[in-house]
Amino acid sequence: MGVTKASSHSLDEALNAVLRLLQRRKTPYMVMGGLALSIWGRVRVTQDLDMVVGLDEKEEADFLKSLKQADFLPTTPRAVEGHRLLVCRYLKTTRGLPIQVDFFFARGDYQKRALLRSVNIALGRRRLRVIAPEDLILHKLIADRPIDHLDV
Repeated sequence: MGVTKASSHSLDEALNAVLRLLQRRKTPYMVMGGLALSIWGRVRVTQDLDMVVGLDEKEEADFLKSLKQADFLPTTPRAVEGHRLLVCRYLKTTRGLPIQVDFFFARGDYQKRALLRSVNIALGRRRLRVIAPEDLILHKLIADRPIDHLDV
């Protein structure tokens, strides 16, 4: 099953909305997951966005409020394999289905250093911060899922 123009367009819309929100809030972030993998040269189909954000615990409630105001439907943040994870759906799409956006909160020393090492790149007409290739490989190895082993 491939990506249709509609789902690709919806993913692009969601990415633009995430970037606007994070840049407006001046929140440190980096793109990771399938999109980062494609940017670094291993193209594969992805239908969600994975972001790491540099937020302290005290900023979580305000971040949730900002997400809701920007047409995201967040779940309750939860711990997943040592990470603080917030899963959202971007609801304001003109084509396709709502897009899932996973926000991982950078709380540990390694995650914070990975944010600092992220690379500012051009993707189309926008600039965004992307996880460095070596950190992407580490994240994939730590996740230890079959798809991650293929990605590495």
